[in-house]
Amino acid sequence: MGSHQGTHLDAMFHFIHDGRTIDQMPLDWFYGPARVVRIPKAAGAEITVEDLQPHEEKALQPGARVVLATGWEHQFGTPRYFSEFPSLTQDAARYLASRKLRLLGMDLPTPGRDYYEIHHILLAHDVEMVIVESLANLDALPDAFTFIGFPLKFAGGDGSPIRAVAMIED
Repeated sequence: MGSHQGTHLDAMFHFIHDGRTIDQMPLDWFYGPARVVRIPKAAGAEITVEDLQPHEEKALQPGARVVLATGWEHQFGTPRYFSEFPSLTQDAARYLASRKLRLLGMDLPTPGRDYYEIHHILLAHDVEMVIVESLANLDALPDAFTFIGFPLKFAGGDGSPIRAVAMIED
């Protein structure tokens, strides 16, 4: 089992050589109120700042946990899931970093095709955003829910598989 397969999260140390490892991240980063931001995208499409800005007031607030639903989860298990996925632009990643989110989940295998640059933007010391990749069943989520996705406590780990759960209040 690898630490970056299936639904998993990235610690800062995944791309930042002196960033936090899984065992150094507070547990409350992986649990709490969350919102879905639905931005349907086709294969190879870009997720831009303009796509994200309409969600500023309700979802993209400092400390927020946000799940990006592009519809790409339906491609999981196909070869194109890893080669044709929608992608954040570097500008969109910088915009999300400026919003100081705590957690960014997504139905994508990685935040963007410029994965090196985008991970550095989102995991930087002054941002420390938890990145959760390859989420599924996002169509079933209401706009607001409680996100639960604890990692395994790998000493010095740069990521971990998680069992992502949405707790929905009646």
